[in-house]
Amino acid sequence: MKTTGLRVTVVVENQGSILLIKEKRSSREGYSLPGGQIEFLETIAEAARREVWEETGLLVEMERLLWVDDRIEHAGEGKHTVGIGVLARLVGEQTDPIPGGLEDEQIEWAGWVPLEEWRTLPSLKGKVKNLVWGALTEADYSPDYHGNVWEAQES
Repeated sequence: MKTTGLRVTVVVENQGSILLIKEKRSSREGYSLPGGQIEFLETIAEAARREVWEETGLLVEMERLLWVDDRIEHAGEGKHTVGIGVLARLVGEQTDPIPGGLEDEQIEWAGWVPLEEWRTLPSLKGKVKNLVWGALTEADYSPDYHGNVWEAQES
């Protein structure tokens, strides 16, 4: 029986910059936001905190939900993941990311990139990138369900 995965994507903004990572071996090109699979019996907030810590060594707390989406790939055996985007804020004194934190050897780079520069980097495409931009720049942004974002990226 196939299952549906749950993934959290964490948006951390600090002084006009966004926290990004670059994975050593990834099917995605360029930079991405911290995040990963939500583990069994783990809350969304706990997963967000754990993923950012593992990938960057920074401590964060979830502030609010930004979006929910589906990531459905029909190729091959197929894959379905429900994505949950959250906004988190830094806590503690550490603000300089450590690539891979203390545990994740898959992370090649982690750092702060000014929002305007981020828009030009090879990273998240299409709908997800637009969601992040809207969440960080639009005063009236509200969480919503956004359908299959992989489908939107492929077109």
